Amino acid sequence: MRRFLPALIALPLALSACATPSQRITRNLSELGVPPRQAQCMGNRLGERLSLGQLRRLQEITSIRAERLQRMSIRQIADKLTDEKDPGLVAEFLRAGVGCLI
Repeated sequence: MRRFLPALIALPLALSACATPSQRITRNLSELGVPPRQAQCMGNRLGERLSLGQLRRLQEITSIRAERLQRMSIRQIADKLTDEKDPGLVAEFLRAGVGCLI
């Protein structure tokens, strides 16, 4: 069993690397407390519309749940995304949130 332990640890990491940006956004938003259907809709929209830099910034912010283990509203997430250097990120995030209300 010990021989297989490194492989068992590496497998989820390898599989998560294969996930599309839309899938990662969806998973992270769901973990933050966004309803699953809304998270999937937002993930699809944001995955198509955001630049690589914006996707990285969103990943940084939505990964905070792992550290804090708390649920956040769309507005709270948008507040964390606020950056005077890239107001378009918040605009796209809120546009997706409102457009995906189900």
